[in-house]
Amino acid sequence: MTSTSRTGRRRLPAGERRAEILRAASEIAVSEGLDKLTAKRVAQAVGVVPGLVDYHFKSADELVAAAFSHAATADNDTVFEHAARSDHPVDQVRHLMQAWLHEDRDPVSLLWLDAWQASRRRPALLTAVTRQMKAAQDRLEAHIEAGVSQGCFRVDNAGYAAMHILVLIDGLSPQAAMRTKIDYAEVRELITATAERILGLGEGALAAARDHDRTDT
Repeated sequence: MTSTSRTGRRRLPAGERRAEILRAASEIAVSEGLDKLTAKRVAQAVGVVPGLVDYHFKSADELVAAAFSHAATADNDTVFEHAARSDHPVDQVRHLMQAWLHEDRDPVSLLWLDAWQASRRRPALLTAVTRQMKAAQDRLEAHIEAGVSQGCFRVDNAGYAAMHILVLIDGLSPQAAMRTKIDYAEVRELITATAERILGLGEGALAAARDHDRTDT
């Protein structure tokens, strides 16, 4: 027998309800910003009472941190799993750069900017941001190390190279926040050229990978 709440929604096991709330919170974080993430707003999106959100997330900091982590993890998984479909390390990095530099990525850039700023006041969010930054760097570092082992990249410190590239990518976040008109073609060219130098690639190597991919498709 299926039970229902007073609002007419089907009662879910605690784990399923928490996951539903987390998904909604994550979507709000990306589309509206972390400052809009309240128990009332999430409850409205899910169709439950705010007290149920508070039951699963004991504080606003916990809710914000969990929503950010969910969104950031999903984004990183999508980007890195797509890149991993390519066999060649240079193509993998090229896929990563294309994803990170695409103009449709502004909502994710704004989410990160929100998180960096808000983490000064939210300890749980600070922990989540630090963990997500390390996760992205570790995954990029693994791609670079694989490229070094195959003789594709000339890098002495893969961790430093990964951090350097991600710092370049993160620099787009303030531009997205200010709604500055970004010439993404110029930005891609600049950051791609810098990434080539960081990875010890010849000039145009990542562009050549792009041309090769278009030929294959």
